[in-house]
Amino acid sequence: MKSATTQPLSVAVLCLVLGAALSAVAQVHDVPMPHDCSASPAQLEAEKKVVLDFIRPGITLRELIALIDPSYIQHNPLVVKAAAEKHISDYEEFKLLFTRAAAAGNPGEQNVLDGPARPRGRGPHAVSVMAECDLVTAIIRNTRPDPTASSGATYEQFSFDTFRVRNGRLIEHWDNEEITTESVEALRKLEQ
Repeated sequence: MKSATTQPLSVAVLCLVLGAALSAVAQVHDVPMPHDCSASPAQLEAEKKVVLDFIRPGITLRELIALIDPSYIQHNPLVVKAAAEKHISDYEEFKLLFTRAAAAGNPGEQNVLDGPARPRGRGPHAVSVMAECDLVTAIIRNTRPDPTASSGATYEQFSFDTFRVRNGRLIEHWDNEEITTESVEALRKLEQ
């Protein structure tokens, strides 16, 4: 039988080991550790507002581009691949993709920059937005067609977008996108 002091000691040792491992990973990848965070609740709310503005229905392309810092780093593998193939920055690829998507999704718009950034002015539906330090994650609800149903049934699927926010602008992005034949074809179609 374990003594009452053994369990807290085991938990303390586990915390030390995990802390050391996380610190090592952070040093390798230059990721700031959460304990270095000095963001106030007001700063966290301001960072969340930037992300909520980015996904807001009706945002214009000009407003959307203004939220992105020119030093923007993309971790979406499909967009990284597209930027590398064109030999342009993640920021330039971002602007190019959203400009083409806005033009394709809103045909007839005279001035694409001042028109909706997304087709018909729709935006992703965030079910939760969380902030820690300079990272903001939005969990997005998507409706997908059920390929196993013949009646046109759909199902809910959830994805995420995580952004690093600094000085009121988005400087880095992660999501759960994969490079698939379908996603590459959709991107190529958009580029035509």
